[in-house]
Amino acid sequence: MKTKKGMRQHSMKWTMMGILLVCWLIPFSFLIGVLGFYIASNHSDMTAENFRRQLEVNNGICISHLNTAIADSREASYDGDLLAANDRYRSGEITKVAAEKEYNQYLVSKYQKNDAICAAFLWFAQGEDESIYNIYNERAGATYQLVKKFEREDYEAARAYASGLGTKSGFLYRDGRLYLVRNLIDHTYTERGTLVFCLNQAYCFAGLSSFPSAQKVELVLNGESILLAGDEGIIAPDEKDGAKQLKDGYRWVGDRLYVADVQKGDGYGMSAVMLLRKEISPFPFYGYQYVTGGMVVLLLPLLLFVVFVFQRQVARPVEELSAGAAHIEAGELGFQITTEPCNLEFAYLNKAFNEMSSHLRQQFDRIYQEEIALREARIMALQSHINPHFMNNTLEIINWEARLSGNLRVSHMIEALSTMMDAALDRRKRPEVRLAEEMQYVNSYLYITKERLGKRLTVTCDLGEELMDYIVPRLILQPIVENAVEHGVVPNGTGIVEISGYHDGEYLYLEAVNNGGLSEDDKRRIDRLLSREYGRDDSMEKEPAGNLGIANVNQRLRIMYGAPCGLTIRESTEGTVVALLTMPLRKMNDNIGEMNKTRQEKAH
Repeated sequence: MKTKKGMRQHSMKWTMMGILLVCWLIPFSFLIGVLGFYIASNHSDMTAENFRRQLEVNNGICISHLNTAIADSREASYDGDLLAANDRYRSGEITKVAAEKEYNQYLVSKYQKNDAICAAFLWFAQGEDESIYNIYNERAGATYQLVKKFEREDYEAARAYASGLGTKSGFLYRDGRLYLVRNLIDHTYTERGTLVFCLNQAYCFAGLSSFPSAQKVELVLNGESILLAGDEGIIAPDEKDGAKQLKDGYRWVGDRLYVADVQKGDGYGMSAVMLLRKEISPFPFYGYQYVTGGMVVLLLPLLLFVVFVFQRQVARPVEELSAGAAHIEAGELGFQITTEPCNLEFAYLNKAFNEMSSHLRQQFDRIYQEEIALREARIMALQSHINPHFMNNTLEIINWEARLSGNLRVSHMIEALSTMMDAALDRRKRPEVRLAEEMQYVNSYLYITKERLGKRLTVTCDLGEELMDYIVPRLILQPIVENAVEHGVVPNGTGIVEISGYHDGEYLYLEAVNNGGLSEDDKRRIDRLLSREYGRDDSMEKEPAGNLGIANVNQRLRIMYGAPCGLTIRESTEGTVVALLTMPLRKMNDNIGEMNKTRQEKAH
């Protein structure tokens, strides 16, 4: 397809598919070839050796932590502070309380802030002092419960273990707790007491317990097995004693890799055995820098080409459409995109956008004009239903004649009727009045009606003075009161009409309640008169005059204010008929122009 400028347009779909095929097929083929080469090379031994070296380094760090703890325990014998305090106590130079204070001060100063030690315990040879002195290191996660557990469960085992150590240090593993045990030796090589550290395994073995990619990690410390990771010991299916028999090095067992490292510490030996996770690839990917470089060399020109095509085929046309939408959003209806895209899809979108914009401008202008004309016509038509067919001047002449004849009752009735006629004629063309003025029309109607019905009609009014300054549409309440009288009181011969009002801060509500009740026919008639569709055809022309009042009121409220304003009529649980008017809550000093603007927005 060619544009009017002679530039050939192609389908963007096939263009982008071709680019994607080229950009992905070449690098993917190259990558598959490289991977095939390395897989064929089978470098599993190099991978295992790397893990063994890492295990060796981490195991050495753990050995260093244990050696430091042993050096700290040995210092208690070398510096002689504990033994000197004990000598002074034995000779009677100091009391037991003073000696205990010196023991505790020494333990606190030396070990309470040592990250490798959770707790330290000290006791002297039986017959000298039976007490156990202790401190615990909260920084290492220890609590007083650890101290009590040692005294209750591990003390006897530690004492028995210490009896065979002599001048050496030893490790005692008890139900997940690792103790470093050392005897206090004086200058005559006599065992005077015992010092025990409960070691912080999280600190001492951090390099092994959190080893990356390890599924299981197990230590053998002086013959004691300590499981650091996993839920069971490391057992190889082809070994009688499992992988514990594995010395320095590694071994593949199926798809599992066992790596071990054995090192000597300060008077002890420790071996670490690790089982790697199954998902660890036995084929390392060496030379990745060359592969990455080659892929960059291949992909960079393709990437630049894709960016160029995307900018020309997609980004620029999208920017043109977005700019056109922004013009329409700013109110420039009918805006046209003049640039020609280079693909069929955006050429179609541009054409559709221009047609839509033109059609939108035409439709908006036509609808706006029709809506304005329709609203004005409907308001005038609705208003005309309540205009009188005789002149107010004639009533004035009759009123004077009645006064001259001394018939004041007739005169008052004529004055009330004159007030209602003034409201109907609306010579000042005011669509809205204060509620106080609207009540003048209501009271005038009620005066005439009471003259007709006498004591058969009872009217109560509960409208506070604070409501009288709020604005309501002219002749909005009087037709509702008239409907309550004519349909609720007159058919029954007698009745009560209650008028009340309230507001909720946003809307003003006016109620007219009568005790006439509603039949099923009445309910259907009310639903029809108050429906949204009523009055859009010639139904109002065929409607009996007695039914036009409530339809007129409802439609005026909806046209002037929009939803949820309007008239509702329902039967209460007590059997009374409740007519409720809903309208915006505004006072006379409100900005009328702003209200008119709001009404127009709601109408649109």
